[in-house]
Amino acid sequence: MYRVIAYDEPTDKAGYVVHDPVVGLAASEGKLTMSSSQANTLSLTLNQANKLFGKVRPMHTHVEVYDSDNSKLLFRGRALKPEREMKSNGQFSQTYDFEDIDSYLIDSVQRYIEIANATPEEFLKKLIEEHNSQVPEYKQFTVRKVTVTNKKDNTLRKVDYQTTKDAIKKLLIDSIGGSIIVEYKDGKNYIDYLKSPGQDHSMEAPLKIAENMQSAKVAIDPSKVITRLVPLGAQIETQKPDEKHDDSSDDGTKLSGPMHAINGDWGPSIKFAAKCMKTSVSDAEVSTIKDVIRHESNGSETIVNNWDSNAAAGHPSKGLLQFIEPTFKAYAIEGYTDILKGFDQLLAMFNDSNWNSDVHTGGWGPTGSKRYDKLPVDIVPSGTGGGWGSPFPSAGHGSFSGGQLFGVHAGGEFRQNGFHDGLDFGSVDHPGSDVHAIHGGKVTKIGYMGGLGNYFVTHSDDGYNIDYQEAFGSRSNIHVNVGQYVKTGQVVGTRTTDHLHIGITKKDFDYALRYAFTNNGTWIDPEPLIFGGSKQTRSLIKKNFISTKTDNSNSSSTDNSNSPLAKQGLDIQAGIDMFNKAKAAHLEYAMDYRRADILTDQKHADCSSFVSFFVELAIHETDRTLYNTETLHGFLKNHGYILHYEGTNKTLPAMQTGDVIIMGKKGQSAGAAGHTAVMKDADTVLECSSGWPGGYPDGADVFEHGKSSNPTLTDWFSHDANNWSGEWYWYLYRFSGNIPEQDSGDQKGGTIKSGVRYTIAPVNDGKDYLDIPEFQNEFGIINGEVTWDDIKDPAKLLAKGKTWIKAQKASTNTFTVSAIELKEYERFKVYDRYLFINPYVAEQQLLTVIGKEIDLNKPHKSTMTFGDKTTRLTDYQNDLKKVSKDVESLKSTISTIGGDVSSMRAGTSSVELATISEQLGTVDVPQLKKDYEGTQKDIEDSKTRLDTAETDLKTVKKDDETTKQTLADYQKTIADLDERLKKLEGGNTNGTGV
Repeated sequence: MYRVIAYDEPTDKAGYVVHDPVVGLAASEGKLTMSSSQANTLSLTLNQANKLFGKVRPMHTHVEVYDSDNSKLLFRGRALKPEREMKSNGQFSQTYDFEDIDSYLIDSVQRYIEIANATPEEFLKKLIEEHNSQVPEYKQFTVRKVTVTNKKDNTLRKVDYQTTKDAIKKLLIDSIGGSIIVEYKDGKNYIDYLKSPGQDHSMEAPLKIAENMQSAKVAIDPSKVITRLVPLGAQIETQKPDEKHDDSSDDGTKLSGPMHAINGDWGPSIKFAAKCMKTSVSDAEVSTIKDVIRHESNGSETIVNNWDSNAAAGHPSKGLLQFIEPTFKAYAIEGYTDILKGFDQLLAMFNDSNWNSDVHTGGWGPTGSKRYDKLPVDIVPSGTGGGWGSPFPSAGHGSFSGGQLFGVHAGGEFRQNGFHDGLDFGSVDHPGSDVHAIHGGKVTKIGYMGGLGNYFVTHSDDGYNIDYQEAFGSRSNIHVNVGQYVKTGQVVGTRTTDHLHIGITKKDFDYALRYAFTNNGTWIDPEPLIFGGSKQTRSLIKKNFISTKTDNSNSSSTDNSNSPLAKQGLDIQAGIDMFNKAKAAHLEYAMDYRRADILTDQKHADCSSFVSFFVELAIHETDRTLYNTETLHGFLKNHGYILHYEGTNKTLPAMQTGDVIIMGKKGQSAGAAGHTAVMKDADTVLECSSGWPGGYPDGADVFEHGKSSNPTLTDWFSHDANNWSGEWYWYLYRFSGNIPEQDSGDQKGGTIKSGVRYTIAPVNDGKDYLDIPEFQNEFGIINGEVTWDDIKDPAKLLAKGKTWIKAQKASTNTFTVSAIELKEYERFKVYDRYLFINPYVAEQQLLTVIGKEIDLNKPHKSTMTFGDKTTRLTDYQNDLKKVSKDVESLKSTISTIGGDVSSMRAGTSSVELATISEQLGTVDVPQLKKDYEGTQKDIEDSKTRLDTAETDLKTVKKDDETTKQTLADYQKTIADLDERLKKLEGGNTNGTGV
């Protein structure tokens, strides 16, 4: 028996009984559903005589369910939306659904934060701490026990704006396993995170057919099998808006404001929606609309009512204000037509000309005319783009040491490749504690990372991602939040360290971090942007710049990259324009005096004169001197280039825009013994040469070798390396200043299509999937994807996919048992594991109770589900083989036993019984064995009695009659077994199908 106690408010100490058959109180219907995979729920149907009838207030009324036998609390939860009904006899009833206290976890929204190096327990406590700060005391939880540990404890977990329950599921349970258990005890809510909840009852309480279980039903579901896996990584979102927005207008046509609930409060969004629809709304009206929201959806934007008359008619009410689709479409504003977005529903509500009279509690609906087809204003983000400014404006430009500057400079050698991806503002050279935004934008990231410390990133309408790092000793020193818009000059944080690092990129920020020590154009020099083109290095005295026309250095380690020109941007387009002019002029290759034509009409050139002029144009060098492959080394070193590689490798490393290749060992490369070329971008080389198809006179002797050309960049280099006349030796020079953004790789143009995810194609021969042949042989090709949101490296994604395949199961089995067939139903607990013995359904195994449905009025109609037992492919195949084998064995066994039973009727010896036992072998037929053992025992007893005195003869005869009856029963058992066998084979005794 079960007892239900109701409380009008969750904080009430005393409740009242609404269901207890012992004292004559009973709900019309009641079902308690307990599950290991979903929230526990209670459904109560009450008539007018019940104390709770008409008193239930959604989210306020709470109930508790107790087992009357031991007073154990089984359930505590809150009321949801009621359903009212009048039955045919005129009696009214109300049905209420109650949800378990773990639903409190959907009443809070986590704020964006990135947490690394936290154990599951620490991470869970962080989430619960945030939850508790947002809800009243009765909804707060205490983390009590955590047993989940794993190797991913130090992973970076990104918490976005999601409910606490969703965050726990996505970032803990779905990621690393385990189960969340909540308990209400002594007036407090507790939450446990357990690796393996429940207890094993391997022999204590086995479930065994013909003993404490009459039947069991097994459901085998292979529908979730994947035979062709598509592993997907993190989503790559576009970071370059389609439009630019400017919030400088004050004419009322451009508005910015909240479009979602703030800390669960829809009030600000209601006011903003009204403003967008050019209508005024009073505080009282805002309060009324909020009451309607609470009544209709309790603030949920995505809730769907599947139980009322609208649902029965095929158009259920949905979302924040519970619109039905036809009505919503009739009032929706163009561009805001998502019924599951709360702000879109608010706009539709205000689009009703009678909204102020139509909106009220107790059921509402629009009756007026549609006011607008399109929104009468533009909704824009606030404060993006604009000018640039210093993070410490009072310090002016200030001074920077070589190690603080962007790029490659003396003083920065301690960094990998000597490259610095940003600009450092020291507390001595740029004093001040307030950190100001250097450019307007939206805050897109806040987090902590090794090497960056506490940091945040903004993104502007003009495409810049700006990283502020290494200045903030704690998160509290950052004064902005994700989603907030900042303006140039706004104070965004407090510097508590010795410097602030500013990094700027137009690439995706996470992608750009992969190239923090690579000068490939991913990162942009902040200095000219912040200070309007003014750079500290341009104030250097001119005499410090040595412009030479010959190679003044005999050492490859000489580095004059501190020249002013080394600090300016590389204008690669100026060189490309010259290349295009040479093509149009049908340039002819010439190594004589005509090579100088490259400077004027581009009619003639050789490889070195072409590269010389290309680089001079790119660095805006006005001294038009043409170099050869011997003297080009010195020119490059004195104009911002550093020697990146020299040697005999016959394959190219990763290349960058502006890289210069010189082939031929220095001192031996003059004339035709050397060659040179320049990189247009990371994938394409430009050269002046002869001998390739498409050259002079029909074309020009300037060529572009890239990914799709003939030859490709790789083939071009390989051809020269493997067919070089003399000793193969080459040099790679790389520009140390600011390189323009490159269009290459998976970051083409710095923009990636929204919704695209990382795949394994780059490391899997172009295929984004993995085939699983053994599964395909069994089930055919079934495509399916698995997503790992935190992985961006294709190689790691491939490894994840292979690991997943090894662990994949072939089917999911569940077993359902009814209470009427199961003795002591109440003692079985969800999460506990019990020995399950029924050879006709499955092999002997330890199964978990994954669900119980308790009928409060008719406990014998309750049911219990065991399982979620997942079987591997081999288990699935073996089960099928075992069934076939057992059927054949049963056929043979039953046929033989039939004959032996006939012999037994004439008098059965122990030898014959032993033969039957041997014939049964390993075939597990419990009832047959049991009957056989009983018969054997009776016969042995008969033999004993036959040896007694004549006075026992009557007893022996009586026992003989008993034996005959037993044999008749045995025959019936065989007939029953034959019937079962027919069912196993798929037919009835008359040969028809089941």
